[in-house]
Amino acid sequence: MNKVLKSHKHNISDINELQATLDSKADKNHTNESFTTVRADDVILNYTLGSSAPSENPSTSVKDTLNNLDNRCMNIEGHVRNFEAYTLPTMLDKKADKNHTHKSFTTVRADDIILNYDLGSSAPLENPSTSVKDTLNNLDNSCRNIEDHARNFEAYELPAMLDKKADKTELQTLKTEILQTLYPVGSIYTSMNSTNPASVLGFGTWKQIVDKFLYCANSSKQTGGSKKIKEANLPPHTHTGTTNTTGSHSHSITKRGYTNLAAGSDRQGMHRYDISSDPVDSSAGIFCGTTGNHSHTFTTNPTGSGADYMPPVVTIFAWYRVQ
Repeated sequence: MNKVLKSHKHNISDINELQATLDSKADKNHTNESFTTVRADDVILNYTLGSSAPSENPSTSVKDTLNNLDNRCMNIEGHVRNFEAYTLPTMLDKKADKNHTHKSFTTVRADDIILNYDLGSSAPLENPSTSVKDTLNNLDNSCRNIEDHARNFEAYELPAMLDKKADKTELQTLKTEILQTLYPVGSIYTSMNSTNPASVLGFGTWKQIVDKFLYCANSSKQTGGSKKIKEANLPPHTHTGTTNTTGSHSHSITKRGYTNLAAGSDRQGMHRYDISSDPVDSSAGIFCGTTGNHSHTFTTNPTGSGADYMPPVVTIFAWYRVQ
């Protein structure tokens, strides 16, 4: 140890200079009435102990000041540990299971992520040996890692995953090809809906079939038949009928040796003449004329209204593809 020499002395000038030096220092009772509040993560510690060091309360040593700062950091670190140990797990429990995975993902660009850290009772915990600056640097590095991973995912992993998925345009093309196979030119499309199949299927030119039954035959596009029954459609048949008794008449007769009687007369002949030549027991007899021959015609009363003849039906819309 260095001892003070017994012969060591101070003169009056040394004492005067010491007093002048002390007078140039801050008043030991000086205090600041107001302070500017600065967030913990914005504070840059830059203490240089020397002639420009900040004034401290004489009752507080530099060591105490640093201890106070260290205690504040400890409080922040304690809050961080508490957040990681209790608050964060509780928050995560409300999220999806950590083992839950999806076969597809929603892509989020890294520059769309907003980091919002509040240093307080729920601030993340940090190692006591890590300063605020180091903590912020670690967070910045973590963000960079996330951004790099996101870029790598967008550039390589996502395209590789999408390559394994079916192309939307390809699926639509395949669907159209299947429908084209099911409905080639000449095929029939039926529906209870009046929408043209060109609008439903997205292809083809279609001609509608109206007022026709479908009849399976050895050829197509032939028409025939009628909704009305004609005579040719009836089977062979007969009709019976009756007439009234109108048509009574009379005939005139002539017998030689008797006076002629008028036609229709019911009188007996009163005069008879002897005719020597009148044969006896001869084949000649009384002759009756054929006047009065006649015929009858008759008609039947018409029935029926001539309505269309249709079996029980249900109507539909039908088309056939022409192109």
